[in-house]
Amino acid sequence: MKKTAALLLALLLLLTALSCSKNDPVGTTAADSPSASPAPSGEETAEPVDPDELVRGLCDKYGLTEGFIFTSKSTELGEYLDEDLIQSYYGDVTDKPDFSKVSEYCLYVDESDPDIIIDVGVFRLADPAYADTLMKYLQARIDVKIENGARYTNIDVATLKKSVVSKAGDCVFYVVSYDTADIAADIRAALGK
Repeated sequence: MKKTAALLLALLLLLTALSCSKNDPVGTTAADSPSASPAPSGEETAEPVDPDELVRGLCDKYGLTEGFIFTSKSTELGEYLDEDLIQSYYGDVTDKPDFSKVSEYCLYVDESDPDIIIDVGVFRLADPAYADTLMKYLQARIDVKIENGARYTNIDVATLKKSVVSKAGDCVFYVVSYDTADIAADIRAALGK
């Protein structure tokens, strides 16, 4: 009888230990747990690039100091693109881009010399399907300026003719500058494309 009781006690202890090991396994790591996130596969998940930091850094690097910066982070009138500015920069009397499809942006516009066009803009999209449409609006701004340059010879179209309108990841960007190729390359590198 003592042997049977000892055997039952040992069996009970074994079952208890097995029961506990299912709930909190000894010797396992967090990666072994079903609720743990998967271990990295060699690729690190980077934080998305902040358009504000990117454009401001480019302005510092390329000496773009005479213009205005508009950013979705600002709540001060004149420091963000309101409906009138969106229409005047990227639209016309009847049409303008839908900025509800843009989650954040930063834009540098230099209007210190009306005869020279210098713009750098990065727009993170809330709706990636809107990229091509936004790019058409950005290109239309450049095309209108080139047309004006054909009519008014004082407008320097050199920056406009080498402009870039592109997308990378979940962002659309455009560059109109004497340093267009370098700035566009910096944006692509920052956005990982």
